[in-house]
Amino acid sequence: MLETFVCVVVGAVFVLLSLFSDDGQSSEKSDQLDQMDDGMGNIIADGEHMSRSEAEDAQARGELYDTYY
Repeated sequence: MLETFVCVVVGAVFVLLSLFSDDGQSSEKSDQLDQMDDGMGNIIADGEHMSRSEAEDAQARGELYDTYY
């Protein structure tokens, strides 16, 4: 009985920590895209126009690491 309770508590703590822990990179990535936003929901990076979802995909592939605005 006590072992089950301990397992449930440890599992709950693990789930809560994984939900609330943030490495800070997601906000940095969002900040980069926000700076390249044209105000209409499109992103302009290196002279190329793309939608926000295309820019997020390119960012995930590592293509926007040294862009200019």
